[in-house]
Amino acid sequence: MFNSVHNFYEQLVFERILIVKKERNEPMDQDCIEDIACIALNHLPPRYIRHYIDLASRIGDGELEQLHEQVKQVVDEAIVLAKRRHEPH
Repeated sequence: MFNSVHNFYEQLVFERILIVKKERNEPMDQDCIEDIACIALNHLPPRYIRHYIDLASRIGDGELEQLHEQVKQVVDEAIVLAKRRHEPH
């Protein structure tokens, strides 16, 4: 029923995690990746949309760039926190 409603940041966060994983060539299991996504998304304001074009048509390139930078920072911080949680004790 609500399949088209989602948080705009979800896709940006998921994409950023995969980019970092590939760039750093760091092993991250599925649990760690999901923890990173949850931590990052909980530190971003919700921004619900039905279609990407809904938001893209209302914001400029500068604001979109700021959103990507914000996601980058939050994901980097989430990686540090999640890795601490997944370290063997």
